Amino acid sequence: MIYHTLKYYLTPLLIPVAVMGLLLGGLWMWLGVIQLFIIMTIGDEFTSEDTAMPEYKYPILIEFPLHLALPIITAMLIVFAWTSGSGQSDFLGIASFLSRFSGYDFISARNSNTWYHYLGAIIGMGFLVAGYGTNVAHELTHRVKDKVAMLEGRWLLAASWNPDFAIEHVYGHHTYVGTEKDPATARVGENVYTFAIRSTIMGHLSAWKIEMGLLKKKGRRIISVYNRLLTGYLMCLCWASLFYLAGGMFGFILFLAQAGIAKFILEIVNYMEHYGLRRNPDEPVRPEHSWNTNKRMSGLVLFSLTRHSAHHEKPTIKFWKLDPYEDAPQMPYGYLTTLLLCLVPPLWYRVINPRITSLKTTHAG
Repeated sequence: MIYHTLKYYLTPLLIPVAVMGLLLGGLWMWLGVIQLFIIMTIGDEFTSEDTAMPEYKYPILIEFPLHLALPIITAMLIVFAWTSGSGQSDFLGIASFLSRFSGYDFISARNSNTWYHYLGAIIGMGFLVAGYGTNVAHELTHRVKDKVAMLEGRWLLAASWNPDFAIEHVYGHHTYVGTEKDPATARVGENVYTFAIRSTIMGHLSAWKIEMGLLKKKGRRIISVYNRLLTGYLMCLCWASLFYLAGGMFGFILFLAQAGIAKFILEIVNYMEHYGLRRNPDEPVRPEHSWNTNKRMSGLVLFSLTRHSAHHEKPTIKFWKLDPYEDAPQMPYGYLTTLLLCLVPPLWYRVINPRITSLKTTHAG
């Protein structure tokens, strides 16, 4: 039971390593993304699948890593913003404070960074904001009656400039998954790049339609503090302003770059979780309408998002109660490996399309 409790603390522990890489500068700035790739690709390949359904005596210990996400992601992004400074600028006195304990010249190390060092940082921050921030926000924003959880989730989503997700995903995607009305369900033969554009645009428009309907139903004005899209945009601007204060236009660009990576990762995940799986609008959502995986390291890092078939069947169930559904459609690999496969459409089609054909044959039989 100790293992099943502590396993969800792995992701919070990845952030300090990435932050250390940002502070050390140079090639160390790639540390965040490298550790994630090793853990999730090699880890999934050499560990067994996790289909356990333990009973937790103290659920608060399982929930705690979710509520660590906002402060930890905030600290990470503050340090990333600090890296955008130049000369002797020291945003919030971070380098001055740390140098007292280490003697390391953080300012000089930062000023020696080149474009390919920042590239590693941008990719790493994008993956960590998506993997910890957006993923936790996904869990929290399903708890629509919990105001604290919703607020945490929305601030996390703002870090990837994604204020519509808390609305469209909960009220749109979960209603229309697997049908033509769902922007987040990829069609057979649709590549991930065109899908990401379509899903982003149509998903945002859908969020506006849903939010305006909810505001009208409650007798609220569209231009008001009750509009979660408008307040969400302000949250995004707060994050962007933080980076601008730290490094001017370069800081602003760094924020947009990591947010773009994180948003694209979200769309890739949407793509691979439902690619080619169709549902008649009149039938209920069942496990066969989502791609599932029980790869151990993916499940640990992503708080059992990998048990996606169960999540769509029962979207209000908390992540640690989700069924493994071994008979649901299974992804060919763990989440990160499958994500990388999606980036090469011919390889993706070669692997996934025969699985869809097999599922149709099984279902017809």
